[in-house]
Amino acid sequence: MKQRPIFWCLMVIVLWVILSGAITLYAAIPAEERAALIAFYHAANGDNWYDNTGWKTPPLAADGFAMPGTEGTWFGIIVTNDHVTEIHLVLNNLTGSITSKLGNLTSLEYLDLSFNSLKGSIPPELGKLSRLEKLWLSSIPLTGSIPKELGKLGNLLELSLSDTQLSGSIPSELGNLEKLSYLDLNLCQLTGSIPVELGNLKNLTSLNLSDNKLSDSIPSTLGNLSKLEYVFLNSTQLSGTIPPELGSLANLRYLGLNNNHLTGNIPPELGNLSSLNALFLSSNRLSGGIPSELGNLNELEYLYLGSNQLTGAVPTSFTNLSRLFYLNIGYNGLYTDDNGLRTFLTGLDPGWADTQTIAPANVIAVQSPASSITISWTPITYTTDSGGYEVYYSTAPGGPWTYVGKTADKTAGSYIVGGLSPGTTYYFVVKTQTHPHNNNKNTVVSEYSEETSATTGALEDKEPPFGSFDTPVDGSTVVSSIPVTGWALDDTGIDTVKIYRQQGTGLVYIGDATLVEGARPDVSAAYPQYPNNTRAGWGYMMLTNFLPGGGNGTFVIYAIATDRVGNTTTMGTKTIHCDNANAVKPFGAIDTPTQGGTASGNRFVNFGWVLTPLPNTVPIDGSTITVWVDSVAVGNPVYNQYRADIAALFPNYNNSNGAVGYFYLDTTTYENGVHTIQWTASDDAGNTDGIGSRYFTIQNDSQRAAHSAARKACREQACLFRYPIRDIPIDYSRPVRIKKGYNGNIEPQIVYPDENGTIHVEIKELERLEIHLPDSEESTLSISPLPIGSTLDTERRIFSWNPGPGFIGEYRFVFVEKRPGGQMIKKNINIDIIPKFRK
Repeated sequence: MKQRPIFWCLMVIVLWVILSGAITLYAAIPAEERAALIAFYHAANGDNWYDNTGWKTPPLAADGFAMPGTEGTWFGIIVTNDHVTEIHLVLNNLTGSITSKLGNLTSLEYLDLSFNSLKGSIPPELGKLSRLEKLWLSSIPLTGSIPKELGKLGNLLELSLSDTQLSGSIPSELGNLEKLSYLDLNLCQLTGSIPVELGNLKNLTSLNLSDNKLSDSIPSTLGNLSKLEYVFLNSTQLSGTIPPELGSLANLRYLGLNNNHLTGNIPPELGNLSSLNALFLSSNRLSGGIPSELGNLNELEYLYLGSNQLTGAVPTSFTNLSRLFYLNIGYNGLYTDDNGLRTFLTGLDPGWADTQTIAPANVIAVQSPASSITISWTPITYTTDSGGYEVYYSTAPGGPWTYVGKTADKTAGSYIVGGLSPGTTYYFVVKTQTHPHNNNKNTVVSEYSEETSATTGALEDKEPPFGSFDTPVDGSTVVSSIPVTGWALDDTGIDTVKIYRQQGTGLVYIGDATLVEGARPDVSAAYPQYPNNTRAGWGYMMLTNFLPGGGNGTFVIYAIATDRVGNTTTMGTKTIHCDNANAVKPFGAIDTPTQGGTASGNRFVNFGWVLTPLPNTVPIDGSTITVWVDSVAVGNPVYNQYRADIAALFPNYNNSNGAVGYFYLDTTTYENGVHTIQWTASDDAGNTDGIGSRYFTIQNDSQRAAHSAARKACREQACLFRYPIRDIPIDYSRPVRIKKGYNGNIEPQIVYPDENGTIHVEIKELERLEIHLPDSEESTLSISPLPIGSTLDTERRIFSWNPGPGFIGEYRFVFVEKRPGGQMIKKNINIDIIPKFRK
């Protein structure tokens, strides 16, 4: 019993040694840092982590976590000199959110939370971590924007926010991170432009902004980043040109700019990138030739230039690329006449030459009738994807060249140019065009072919013009805009059809009608021997509000045709009763493009004006005015613009001082050739009508003439089928849905075939028509060329048509679809266009 005090003394000493050992083994971190870790654990649902060893190892402190001083043993936490310096919790089932309390870890140097399921935004408080060197938050479903406060991390070396759902723009403040060597923001939803301030990151070696939704161009300031080795800007929707300044990046090993909307030429300065191993420029809109300087890239192993709009000869310097292992130059307009180079290219990219849109060879011109010349050539090898040959002419050798027309497809070997002046020498060139397809979303147009010429003969005039004046209906009552239409032919060709009105014993000129290709198939079939018989139909859009008396009263309209030697014939007269005083629908006109005029470029200004009778008003924001091109809505004009002549002519309307609107039309998204444009307008009372309709010609050079892939609309031809139309079975059962009229919100009607399998549709002149074809697993194709003013959307299976002035009567369409297994079936649709106004 006397030995117990000694025992208890020994126990106390042992406990003191143990406790003192525990205290000296682990040093306590500041309470604020411990609190930040605990807050982070709670916010990220730490109890569900794959590994949370040490965080709650007994004995527990009052806060429910392991004792103070044990933080360095918590899984994922590194403590140095009594401060939290690193957090590594990669792929550890973190959920919840990132707490702003992490901003209190002022000694943190490395934070990696990648491959977890954290949600919410990045706390801007992370910008307080002044010692942070590496921030990795990749492969996390974070949302919100990148905090600009991250630009305060002056010691940051690596920043990876890739594979997240971050949106918004890239903060320009990131350009303050002068020590940054690695920046990875790929696979996000970032928008806006690349900040020019990123050009201040002088220590950057790797830049990855790929797979975002960025816009605008690549900033030239990236050429300042002399240490750059890797640039990933692919699949970011970037536009503009490639900055030549990128050619100064002497250490660059990888340049990825593919799958964007880049335009212009490939800068020859890229040939200075002596360290480059990989150059990816495919699937853009690059044009022009390939610079020979690319042959200087001695270290190059990967070269991808395919699916652009490149043209011309492949440089022979390519044979210098001895290390080249992967090459893709397909689906452009490239060629070579060098057998050695062809062998070199084919060894790396077999079949490259079979996908090139090049100019046809052996182009010759031969006089046909007196006013026509036939151009013929040898078709190119690449005919599998749709397209055709564009024919251009000039009256002087070497141009300038004027677009004449285009063949139905790339198997065609000739084209007849009609309507030419007698006894004149004409010069011709031909380009090949390929429409967008699965392997290239661009329209590719070749260089000009070799020039050829021919001289037309003298005219032999045997008869005056003849034809018909069809609409408006004689004696009809009309308001606003009316189509004035008919047809005319002559053995020498029709030169003009002019519209007049009678005034007393004389005539007052109103305007020139347009001769419309394909408007009157009935006439061209009845008179196959006459020149330009496919352009027999003529049409003019007349705004009756401009007639005397404010467009009220009775008027007699004349149509007079003149042939190419000056003979004239009056096609007839029409008496109309104008009653604009009682009109209720909006009216107006399109001013540009002019009737039969030309438009080009990506910002062509389409002007027009709209008014509506009192007491109604057209909303001044332009939201109820729609611009249609080839029957497809392209947008709303900027409305409520003042124009003195309209204000003076129509002074007492609610919109008199703001009747004008304008719309920027990107003509480069359409094929060269004739198109239609129309406005439709509704007022605040719901009255809706078409505002003008006119034909115009889009004329862009080969680098700008692109048929937008997004429209998915192309003019397919019967030659796509290798057997007669009559052998294709008729679809007798399935109906179609149709919408017609000027209001896009009209409910569709269901129309069934008759006993012969034909669907009949009736519309008025200028009325817009939509035909929704039956659903099928494969695209619908039209059997004959689509008429001017129409679009076939093969993805949505919608045929839409806005017939311009000149289209009147019955039109037969045959749509063919290929069913699974290759079976074809056709649907016959007859469209009857009746006069807009009747008696």
